[in-house]
Amino acid sequence: MATRPTTPMSPKTAKVKSPALGRPYLDASQEVTTQSVHHYKMILKNIFEQTPIVPQTSKNSDGQVMTSLTSNYLCLQCSTIVNEEDRLKHGTKKQHRFSLDVDSRSGALYCQICDDLVWDPTLEELRVRKMGTGTFSSRKRKHDEMFSDGVKDSAASNPGFISNNTTTASCKANGLRGIYNAGATCYQNVVLQSFLHNPLLRNFYLSDGHQSTDCSLTNCLSCAMDDMFQDFYAVENTNGFTAASILSGFWISEKKAFENLVTTKEQDAHEFFQFLAEELHERNGDGKRPETGSEHTCNCIIHQTFYGKLQSSTTCQNCGGVTNAVQSFLDLSLGLENLSHKRKKGGPKVPSLTLQECLDEEYVKSDKCEYRCHNCSSMQQAKRATSIKRLPNVLAIQLKASSVYIQTQAGAC
Repeated sequence: MATRPTTPMSPKTAKVKSPALGRPYLDASQEVTTQSVHHYKMILKNIFEQTPIVPQTSKNSDGQVMTSLTSNYLCLQCSTIVNEEDRLKHGTKKQHRFSLDVDSRSGALYCQICDDLVWDPTLEELRVRKMGTGTFSSRKRKHDEMFSDGVKDSAASNPGFISNNTTTASCKANGLRGIYNAGATCYQNVVLQSFLHNPLLRNFYLSDGHQSTDCSLTNCLSCAMDDMFQDFYAVENTNGFTAASILSGFWISEKKAFENLVTTKEQDAHEFFQFLAEELHERNGDGKRPETGSEHTCNCIIHQTFYGKLQSSTTCQNCGGVTNAVQSFLDLSLGLENLSHKRKKGGPKVPSLTLQECLDEEYVKSDKCEYRCHNCSSMQQAKRATSIKRLPNVLAIQLKASSVYIQTQAGAC
C-alpha cells in the first residue's frame, strides 16, 4: 500500500518509545527475561484473542478436565494451566525458578512468593496495549490500516456492515435506569429496582416466563412486570422509566390490602414488597394465595426465589418428647428494640448491633412456653426453638423498630 505524501499540514505522530525491560526477577539473566516477555505475549494472545473457554479450562490433580468460572493461572515458564488450588503444587513439582503465573481473565501477573498480584513495567505495558489496541506495538495505526481490503469493500458497499457485525461489549451495564417518582412512590421504586436486578426474576421474564401478549387478564401486574423487564433490558435506553402500569394495577385493584397504596402518602416498602410478591404469585402460580404460615408448596417464580421454610421444635420438659412443625416464609422479621435496650446497659463502648446478633436472638435462643403434650396428655412446660430449615435463593429481612427507637437513634446521630 502506497503511503500518503507528507505535507506541512500532515498530523505529526507522537513517537512512543518501547518500554524498557523491568528489573530482572530474582537476578535472572537477560536471556531468561527476554524469553519470559515472549512467553507472556503468547499468553496474552490466548487470553484476549481466543475463546475464553481455553484459559478457563484446566486439569485437576486427578487428571479430570474442569472448566472453572473463577480465574485459572497460566504458568509463565511452560504451557500448563492450573486452578487456584494446584497453583503452588505446579511450581514446586516443576521446580520453576520463576514463581509467576498469569491470571486467565485479566492477564495480570501473580507471584506465588508474594501471594499477591505484582506489577512489572515491561509486562504491564504489553498487557495494557493488548487490551487497548489489540496489538503490542506502540505505533498508532492509521484508519486505513485498521481494515483489510475485504472489510473495506464490504463497509463501502454496505453502510451498516460495521454496526451489524459489531458485538456489544461484555462489560456493558444493561438495565441501569432510574424510575421516576410519581408522587411519594420512592418506596415502590426501591422494591421494583430490586426485582429488576434480581437474576432469577430477570431470566424468568426475559425467557418468556410470562408473555404479556398472550395474557387475557386486564390490569395484570405480571404483564406490567414483563413490559418493564423488556424496556430495561431489551431496549438500549438510559432515560428514566415511569412505572405507570404497576401503579395503575395497584390503584385499580379491588383488594382492600392495596387501599393504602392509592394515597399519595409514602408507605412502607416492606408491605409493598409483600403485596407485589402475592400478586405475582397469583398471576404465575397455582392461583392460591401464598399463606406464609402453612406448608403450601408452589413452583412459581416467586416461591422459587423468595420462599424458604422454618422449623419450630417444641420439647416437653416432662417427657422429653419433641414436636416439629414446618412452615413456609416470605421474609424474616427481626426486632431491634429489645436488643438495643440491652446494649445501652453495657455503656457507650459496646459495639453496634449486628445482623448476626439479631438472627441469634430470634432463631438460636429458645423460649419457655406451655403446650399440650400428646405423650403426657396434659399441659406441660416446654421449650420452643425456631430454626431455618431451608434458606430461599433470595433472603428478605425486615428490621422492625418502633417509632420511639427510630427517633432516639435519629437524635443520637
